[in-house]
Amino acid sequence: MKEFHIINVGTTIITNFQRSNLSSQEVKTARLSDNVFWKNFLDNPKLMNELYEFVKSNPKKNSAELNSFLRMIENYKSSQIEVYFTGTKTPVNEICIRILEKYMIENGFTVYTSKEVPGYFLTTYFEEDKVRSFVQGISEMLDHLIKLASKKKEEGYEVYFNPTGGFKAHVIANALAGFMSFCNVYYIHEEFDDLIVFPPLFYLPKGKEIELLEILQDKIPKSGKEYEKLADNFAEEMERLEHYGLIEREKDEFGKLYRVKITNKGLLYLKLRKEEV
Repeated sequence: MKEFHIINVGTTIITNFQRSNLSSQEVKTARLSDNVFWKNFLDNPKLMNELYEFVKSNPKKNSAELNSFLRMIENYKSSQIEVYFTGTKTPVNEICIRILEKYMIENGFTVYTSKEVPGYFLTTYFEEDKVRSFVQGISEMLDHLIKLASKKKEEGYEVYFNPTGGFKAHVIANALAGFMSFCNVYYIHEEFDDLIVFPPLFYLPKGKEIELLEILQDKIPKSGKEYEKLADNFAEEMERLEHYGLIEREKDEFGKLYRVKITNKGLLYLKLRKEEV
C-alpha cells in the first residue's frame, strides 16, 4: 500500500547548521527572526548548497524531520511513499522546506506542494492583528490537513502525520489533524531518542452516542419538543458529545438549552466510521 506522510517542518536544520563548524560566524550569530539575512541566504545558491550538503552528510542527526521520517519508513521503498510538508511563511522555514524537498526528490520520494500558514517572523501588523492572523492560520491549517488526509485515505493511501518539527501551535495542529482523521501519528522522543507512534487519541463515541449522532446526521437542528425528547433519552450522551465538539447546543434568551445540531467533527466521525465498517 502507498503511504502519504504529512510532515510539519521546523528550523532544526538551520539551528544545527549554526552550531556546526561548517557555518560562518555571520551565520552562527544570525537570529532566526532576521528576515533580511535569511532571505539573502535563501537566494544564495552557494549557501543553500552548503546547507544541503550538511544535511545530506548525516540526515538523521542534522534534521529532526528526517530523523523521525527515515526511521518510520526504513522497511519501505521510496517509490511507495509520498510526502507533503507544512510550514510557516518565513524565510527560515522556506529554507528548511526547500532543503527537505531536494533531499526527498533525490532519494526517490514524491513531494507535493505544501500548505503554508502565517508565522510571527514575517508579521509587520499591530500585535492584535499578528495574533489574529496566527490563530486564523492555525485553524485553516487544521481544516486543510483533515480534508487532505481524508482525501488521500479515500484514494487508498495509508496516511501518517509527523509533528516532530515546528512551532508548538503547528505541532499541536498537525497531531490533532492526525487524530481527528484517524491516521497514524509519530515523532521522535528527545529523551528516549526513539520513534514514538501514538495510539488513537481522538474521542471515539460508543453505544447511544453513535445512535444520537446518526439521528442528527441530516444536519437539521432539533429544537422544541424534538429537542426535549432527545435530551430526555440522551442526557449523558449529549453532555459528552458536546464536550468533545461532536455536537453543539444552543440556549434561548433565558439561558435554557433548546436546540442541538451535529458539528463537522461529528459528521467526519460518522463518515470515517462507515469507511471502516
